[in-house]
Amino acid sequence: MRRRSNPDSEPNIRRIDTKARAAKQTHGFQVHFLRGKAAVTRMFSDSLYGGKAGARRAARKFKRSALGRAPKRGAKPRAQQRRRRR
Repeated sequence: MRRRSNPDSEPNIRRIDTKARAAKQTHGFQVHFLRGKAAVTRMFSDSLYGGKAGARRAARKFKRSALGRAPKRGAKPRAQQRRRRR
């Protein structure tokens, strides 16, 4: 049986909600993406950011800034790029 995706999730931002019967509760948004061989992951907890809306806002802000700083997907590191002769 296929798992249903969480309707609160969006591209590169996952909603994490543990089951009520779990010993330890986790509620928040996780930002996750790959750039080259590096994985960027960060969790934004509802309790630290004042609820679901605050955590989502912080996750979106982090995603925008992190994607802006990260190299493009599939790009070679500068050391491996060939220099053109003039």
